Amino acid sequence: MPLRGSVVKTMDIKSAMFGSVIEIGDTVHLRAYTDALAVQRNKELFFGHEGNFKNYNAFNRPIPIPSFPRQLLSITKYNEYPDIKVGNIHLITISSSAIVQIGTTSDIHAEARVLHIRQISPGYKGAKP
Repeated sequence: MPLRGSVVKTMDIKSAMFGSVIEIGDTVHLRAYTDALAVQRNKELFFGHEGNFKNYNAFNRPIPIPSFPRQLLSITKYNEYPDIKVGNIHLITISSSAIVQIGTTSDIHAEARVLHIRQISPGYKGAKP
């Protein structure tokens, strides 16, 4: 992996949450990972087992990753300037395994699994029959 310098004038990020990565410069491997469970109810009712990710298949199933034969990927690059130069970056937020990088990376793996559960009682204002 050819290394390049990374020059950033200013970077303003208000919030980086839940497995996000901010990287200025080169790296070999980046991994960002988030599991999130959101339970919405119209009444405060807790059964005690909602927070166990093992109870939900969405968090246990392997994610199929397609394989790409290396011989099909051929990239020729010419970098006229040795450095990556960035002026100003302004981000309000990055979340759930987001990656912001200024630089070179060989391998990135980002995974976000989010399960939303909504349990609304019949007759609740706004609930559909």
